[in-house]
Amino acid sequence: MDCVQIGSYLAADSLRRRLFCELDHLRAQGLEIAIRYRVLGNLTLIECTARSSRNTLASDQDLRRLFRRRLANLTASMIFDEVEEALVLDTLRTRHPELGEEEVAAVSEYAVALLNEGVGGVLEPSIRLREVAADVEEYLCDSNALVIEGFIRFRMKEYMEELKRSAEEALVRFMAEREHREFVRLLKYFVDIQDQRQEIVHVVRTKENRFELRSSEGQRVPGDYVDTLASDVLGEGVDVADLLISALITVAPRRVVLHFEPDSATAETIDAVFEGRVERCRGMDCKVDGCSIRHPSLTGEDPMAPAKRQ
Repeated sequence: MDCVQIGSYLAADSLRRRLFCELDHLRAQGLEIAIRYRVLGNLTLIECTARSSRNTLASDQDLRRLFRRRLANLTASMIFDEVEEALVLDTLRTRHPELGEEEVAAVSEYAVALLNEGVGGVLEPSIRLREVAADVEEYLCDSNALVIEGFIRFRMKEYMEELKRSAEEALVRFMAEREHREFVRLLKYFVDIQDQRQEIVHVVRTKENRFELRSSEGQRVPGDYVDTLASDVLGEGVDVADLLISALITVAPRRVVLHFEPDSATAETIDAVFEGRVERCRGMDCKVDGCSIRHPSLTGEDPMAPAKRQ
C-alpha cells in the first residue's frame, strides 16, 4: 500500500479532475485506488491511496514507483497547464501594482506564450516539462505530501526565475506594442485631418532596398523625407520602414500603391495609418518603372520576400 497527499491553492478543481482521470489509468494497470478530500482554508488536499489488486503480483516497491511517477507526471502537466499562468499573474500583481487587471491579464497571457515558445533563454516546453516531472518525482521519493504552489516557490527557484523573466519580458513587449499602437493612432489622426496634396503615390523599392515615391505621371515626388528615403546614405539606427511612413505622411496622398511586398509589421502599420487608402500592385499590367512585383528579377531576390530593414 502507498499513500500520497497532493494539494493546491490555485487549481484545486483542476487537480481533482486530473486525479480522477489519472486514477482510472492506474486502476487499469491493476491498482486499487481510494481518494479522500480535505479542505484547510484556501488549500485543498487530496489523499490518494494505492494498493495492488488481487490479480497483480507487483511488489510494494514497484507499486510505489509506478504510483508516484504517474502522480509526478500529472503534477508537472498541471503546473504547466493551470498553475503557471496563475503564478505569472501573482508575480505581475506583486511586482507591478500600477497595472490594471486587464493589463495584468494581457501581459500574463503574453508571458505564458513566451514560455511556450522557449524564448529569452527559457528551455523548450517539452524539456521543461520533463525536468519539472523529474523534480516532482525526486521529491516524492522522500515525501508523502506535496503542495504544488509551495513546491514551486521553495524547491523550484530556477523555474520561478524563468517565470519572472518571462513576465518582465512580456511586460516590456506589451508596453512597446501599446506605445506603438498609440503612436499609430496619432499618425492616423494627422493623416485624417490634413488636406491631400497628391491624388496617388506609387511606392517602389530600389535595387539597394531603398524606397522611392512616384507620382501618377511617374515622376519622383519631392520632399525632405522623400529625398532621405531614396538616398544612399542613411543615419545609423534609422528604420527605413518608419522613414517610409513619415515620407508618405508629409506627401499626404489620397491613395497609396505599394509596388513591393512589405514585411508584415510594415504592412500592418501602413494599413493602419492610411486606412482605406492602401493598395497592392497586382503587377500584370503595371506601368510603374521599378515595380518589383512586375519584374521579379530586378533585385536579384524573391520579390515576395519581405523588404530588408537597414
